[in-house]
Amino acid sequence: MGVAGLWEVLRPAGQTQSLTHLSVTQGFEANAGGRRGFRIGIDASIWFFHAAYGKEGENPELRTLFFRCSRLMSMPLLPLFVFDGPKRPSVKRGKKVGGNAHWLTTGMKNIIAAFGFEWRTAPGEAEAELAYLNRMGIIDAVLSDDVDNFLFGATMVIRNPSNTLSGNRAHPVKNADGRDDGNHVLTYRAADILSHDDIRLSQGGCILIGLLSGGDYHQAGVQGCGKLIAAALARCGFGDRLLEAASSLSREELEKWLDTWRDEVREELRTNKSGLIGSKKPALAKKIPDDFPDVDILLSYTSPITSETEGKPTRDITWEQEPDIGKIAALCELYFEWGVKDVIIKRFRTVLWPSAVQRILRRGAMEKDEKKRKGLPLSPKKSKTTGKLAPGTPSKMITKYFSSMKLHSPTKDREEQQYSDTESEAEEDRLIVKIHSSRRHASTDGILEYRLEIAPAQLVQLAGDGVQGIRPPIEVDAAFDDTEGDDEDEDGGKQKGKSKGRKPPPDPESHLRVWMPACMVQIVEPELVETFEDIQRRKLEKK
Repeated sequence: MGVAGLWEVLRPAGQTQSLTHLSVTQGFEANAGGRRGFRIGIDASIWFFHAAYGKEGENPELRTLFFRCSRLMSMPLLPLFVFDGPKRPSVKRGKKVGGNAHWLTTGMKNIIAAFGFEWRTAPGEAEAELAYLNRMGIIDAVLSDDVDNFLFGATMVIRNPSNTLSGNRAHPVKNADGRDDGNHVLTYRAADILSHDDIRLSQGGCILIGLLSGGDYHQAGVQGCGKLIAAALARCGFGDRLLEAASSLSREELEKWLDTWRDEVREELRTNKSGLIGSKKPALAKKIPDDFPDVDILLSYTSPITSETEGKPTRDITWEQEPDIGKIAALCELYFEWGVKDVIIKRFRTVLWPSAVQRILRRGAMEKDEKKRKGLPLSPKKSKTTGKLAPGTPSKMITKYFSSMKLHSPTKDREEQQYSDTESEAEEDRLIVKIHSSRRHASTDGILEYRLEIAPAQLVQLAGDGVQGIRPPIEVDAAFDDTEGDDEDEDGGKQKGKSKGRKPPPDPESHLRVWMPACMVQIVEPELVETFEDIQRRKLEKK
């Protein structure tokens, strides 16, 4: 999508990085604005495109969107989905763009909301709005495969890692061990693109390449002008001057100014005066038409319709919402053929619980930050029975942020469980039980991780309370398929091929183990970390 071949020109500036490492270090640890997450903008229309590859089961497109959102939830990312608005261009890539919303829009918005992500509708084109939000610092990066984000002025783009994209199949992004782990991406920053000796392209330069070699608004471009010649002319400064003129002159003044600018481009092609285009191109100089560039197309890049041009302030984005586990379960029941209670809960064990634990840790860290700001004690209460500090994530916090429903407990009255403050938090069921091991793995670029033992009983209850029983029962063993969320072994590899037969699904409330960034655990569960590190020190002393 976008200007054909431009990604290849920009490739030398791309930095290979684990998406987990990026979101943890520049999001959670940097903690800009107290959000404990890395804010990414996503063009919903691109996800519609990828969803079309879904072919399995009931509502395969929504199934694809569901698992992609689950993947985003597994890292401290704060996604903002932007949908195309009513003033988007009527023609794009040579095709007329319909005025109606995409048929997946309602279902996708339901999934986005259940996962606690943000969304908004742009006045015009989503990618132009995302570039504006990125430029204003409202989002940290754009997650996309559309290079046009840079033509609209984006400052950082994370290239979509999807293997359905031809460019990614030809150039898979691999980790330090040489593996395509699905977690590594190429990140591009406008500052690096401008400073890289082999590229030296600005926003204006990228716009010029799109006009000369062809882009979304005019695919043909100038006959005979490929991306390399266009990039050379951009390095001559023609794109920068074009952007400055389009941004500062009236339309009438711009059209007069273009007469001189166009002659200078032709002269450079005839003479190679700068020495940047390799050789003289007199034939190509003759092909530059007298109406190049089309002013409407130029202004579509330099002055796109956004919240800024419409004079509408950006809606406040709080990033305060969390995944609603009950609502996620309800959507699975509504949309997918495996949407019965037992199967949903068993699939969530691999598909959702690791992601939920990460989000719960993030929320726990934010609560610790808030207590610290207010000068409140950070340590948990002592157990009434043992007198010792009881580690673990309080269940009241999980219920408060991760469910819109009241929990039903067989041992407590519902209202008492929700609102009683007399029961010590130390007496409650805990999510995180123990730290078993640590690692630094290539899939996360070597960040320290802890392998946590998790007691998912409360998560199971939250999911179960969201299921209404609208589907007939099915055999759990026949429906159970965890291929979207295989558990990892101690070294981080998938547990595939360890046994010839399919193992029966585990008990829903049995403990499981998940890898989590150590920096998150250290803030939320310092007592567990201290216990684990003490054990490791004693083991070293015995050696």
